[in-house]
Amino acid sequence: MRLSGAFLLRYLHLYFTKKRSPEIDLRRVRVPAKVIILRSQDAVNEEALISDISKYANSQNSVKQSDLSANNPFHVEMEKLALSTYCPDGVGRWFYERAAGSYSTMLAREGVTPARLKHLKEVVTPPSRKITKTDLAKYLNAWDRKPDLVSLGSQKNFERFMDSLKAPEGQPPMPLPDVVIYKVMIAKAILFKKTHALIRPMFPAFQGNVVAYLIAVVADRVGSTVNFERIWINQDISPALRSQLQAWAPEINAVLHRSSDGKMISEWAKKPDCWNTVRLATYSPIHEGIPELR
Repeated sequence: MRLSGAFLLRYLHLYFTKKRSPEIDLRRVRVPAKVIILRSQDAVNEEALISDISKYANSQNSVKQSDLSANNPFHVEMEKLALSTYCPDGVGRWFYERAAGSYSTMLAREGVTPARLKHLKEVVTPPSRKITKTDLAKYLNAWDRKPDLVSLGSQKNFERFMDSLKAPEGQPPMPLPDVVIYKVMIAKAILFKKTHALIRPMFPAFQGNVVAYLIAVVADRVGSTVNFERIWINQDISPALRSQLQAWAPEINAVLHRSSDGKMISEWAKKPDCWNTVRLATYSPIHEGIPELR
């Protein structure tokens, strides 16, 4: 049985309200639910039907595509991997927010005491280690040298990312990620997040576009030599790699502005021609001694 995210959040809200305040009388509270019995034996068709039901049942509301994809096998598996894969310290984990609000729900469910809640938020799964579905799509598409898609915005980029997970018609489903692939994905997330933290104070505007294009240039120039296992183990990037990112960022920013021909950078960055221009530009030599590069 599958419960909609909205129904589950309402139910959990009532549950935790009663748990924290036993004196509250909830006997007259009712949570309406619609039950749909699926008789399909085909998992792929069933998943598509569930997605369509969610989409058209909520057509009167503004429903994001990322919300409708919560039960996609890829995201279900990512959630399982996040829950079972510990960081190298053996204590912390990353949190994959498959369903909107599930991070807050986890804190409410497991943070039964102030001390436990503090431990969860500071040691086990701090907000800095939370990744949403749209976050992951952004990190992976940027590394896959698709900064123009990333620049389309979170939902449109997510739609393109989900399209990339679909197997061609007549072909078997795409394989689900395993622990090794999961760690590489998290390493790419770390690289993107650390890069964003570096770039944000460097420019007054369009930082998101610069970050997406910078990550894509790194992938294009030295991607095959990056040791993601090192990034996973350290849960960070080295000072030498930070220095390289800070050196290339102004150069990429200059190319974006120079090639825009007066267009708004955020609009120009959405074009494949923009990526072709940035990719073919000349940049300063790669620094020596970057430990993440084999």
